[in-house]
Amino acid sequence: MQLLLKPRFIALDSSHLGDIARDRASMNSERKCAAEKFQRAFDASNNVLLLSWHHIQELLSHRDDQVVVERVSYLESLPFVASVRSAHSGDVVGGIIDILAFEVEAAFNTPTMDAAKVRESVAPGLLRVGGGAEIIRSFLEAWPLLKPELAQRQERDREIVAISRSGFAEVSHLKVVDLLRGNVRRPEEIRQRFSAMHDALSEDIKKRGDRRLSDAEAVSATFLESVRRFGAGTLTHGNPGLKILEASGIDLSDIDENTTVGEVGALGAFRGKLRVINRMTQFPWDKLKATVSARHLPSQIVQSGVDRFRPDAKEWKGSDLNDAHLSCLAAYADVTYVDKRTHEAMRIAKDKMPEFAMLVRRVEKAGHYSDIPAQLTAMASDAG
Repeated sequence: MQLLLKPRFIALDSSHLGDIARDRASMNSERKCAAEKFQRAFDASNNVLLLSWHHIQELLSHRDDQVVVERVSYLESLPFVASVRSAHSGDVVGGIIDILAFEVEAAFNTPTMDAAKVRESVAPGLLRVGGGAEIIRSFLEAWPLLKPELAQRQERDREIVAISRSGFAEVSHLKVVDLLRGNVRRPEEIRQRFSAMHDALSEDIKKRGDRRLSDAEAVSATFLESVRRFGAGTLTHGNPGLKILEASGIDLSDIDENTTVGEVGALGAFRGKLRVINRMTQFPWDKLKATVSARHLPSQIVQSGVDRFRPDAKEWKGSDLNDAHLSCLAAYADVTYVDKRTHEAMRIAKDKMPEFAMLVRRVEKAGHYSDIPAQLTAMASDAG
């Protein structure tokens, strides 16, 4: 009787996938042989490649069209791959927003579940399997529209990472209740404060932002202008601070005497994600935000751990955002390969955060894709 072996879902780092595709198309016989050897060894050990939208985004975002062609050809050649299901369309590969949608739905429907139980509920239906050509088809059909969108997304990711890493505002440590009790600054004071923040933010972006950012001054000015417009809309309110909280989906009941601006910012960002998810689920908003918190959701725990413990670097790269999204697969894949700094962040998070350690499965790094088959074989031997 032939035994049916459960497949191992393996999420490779996007850089490994790009290197395999490059070597597979290479005129250099050694490189071509290395790529073919990898694929044979990978397929022979009951491994199934797991892809997400964030893999596809990185692979198709290369500026050289020939490189994109090679990567598409590689993906099309794969007879059997797994991918994250979309929460709203069966034909598209899902990403972090789709994982989050499934987790939110599970947590809302059964509020007593903790994050580990949410993962157990979501995992059986999260992935779908099919051929590589099927996975990539929808992207190719939309390529004329998708190509400029991917370029814009890359630039936006660089801006988001630079702004979020900068400490230009220097208010995250302040207590919210103190701000709520304070007086509104005079217009001239507000202008001076915004000017100082612009100088600090633009300087941070110039020194440490992604080198591919086109204009640090413009990034800073555009962001702070959006903040100024938002703030100006609250000044007609009796308490502008309270109006800002309300606009962020935060109630006074969500804060206490010790809640900091940084904590409110994190909660506001999470509530913003919930609003996006709620456009898909149509749950009652007040009940949803009262029922589901970030601590219920595996992907939020994993991503927050990676963000918190990511080693500092001289350059804040836009790809860090995608790396954080890909790290969330570690709660669902059997093995997840990540870059060196993400691996270090996840190692520290496992030591510091018991809830993180409980959720993530095997997380690995590899200097070159050719090292991966031997690593996977060793893991299988250890498990056996």
